[in-house]
Amino acid sequence: MAFEFFSELVDRFNTLKYEIIEAQTFSEDHFGFLPIYYKVMETDSTRVQAFIKAFEHYDFRDKVVCEAGIGTLALTRHFLPFVKKAYLIENNPDLKGFIEEEISKNGWQDKVEVIYGNAMEITLPEPVDYIVGELMSIYCGNEYQVQIFKHLRQYLKPEGKLLPEYITNVIQLAYAEFDLKHKHYPINFTRHLPEQLSLQQVVNIIDLYEVENEIVEKTIEIIPILTGTVNSVYLQSLIQIAKGCNFTGTDSLMPPTVCRLEKTVQVKQDKPVKLHIQFKYGTSLDEAKFWIEE
Repeated sequence: MAFEFFSELVDRFNTLKYEIIEAQTFSEDHFGFLPIYYKVMETDSTRVQAFIKAFEHYDFRDKVVCEAGIGTLALTRHFLPFVKKAYLIENNPDLKGFIEEEISKNGWQDKVEVIYGNAMEITLPEPVDYIVGELMSIYCGNEYQVQIFKHLRQYLKPEGKLLPEYITNVIQLAYAEFDLKHKHYPINFTRHLPEQLSLQQVVNIIDLYEVENEIVEKTIEIIPILTGTVNSVYLQSLIQIAKGCNFTGTDSLMPPTVCRLEKTVQVKQDKPVKLHIQFKYGTSLDEAKFWIEE
């Protein structure tokens, strides 16, 4: 049985490169993600444990918490038993029955207020001690992490904390194989890793307490460590959920991703090049632009 499953997986290695994009992409048509994605998230112990570690880092006892995008309560259930009050926000109406059943089953009704709607538009009735939300994607390019926290942090108490707090975006020059349809894809297997022609370099750090500008336009200098063809950039995001509690991406959330350059170029070892970067948070990496000055 295991061999048959592995055999099928091998046969689909290449197509899975692109199929996972649809499963991991927010869709306005169904107010959230496909059902399979919630299962992918719940079974990712690295992802869930990173947030549990952050919850344990702080003292949630008798605190007021807001979580945006609760989904199937994969994170919520780990702090809800301890809090005084929780405002839980979810935009997917298809999850309403599941959420209410879980809250009732666990006896959390008296301290939970579920708000169904767009987290960028809702109003909280009181200041909160913590705001939780893992509405993240690589570079925050596809999801609304920046926009949602920009809106919700007005309700954060002066000494309150965001989870996550900071996102550091790093980049490398690369060569990768693309089909004609896709401009970017996540790395799910090591065979999908691109040829990397430079070391990682920091693009920017998103301070979720302070960020205002949703457009990133930068030019950085990168020194290739190999001579070769560059047709893409290899992107990673490193997240500080709380101080000392980090998450650096898995196949279910913020996987390392390759994104096609506007134009393929040749680079030479040790000869610096200027890489231009332009993207907007909460749109799509397909709209992002990366190009090397010739």
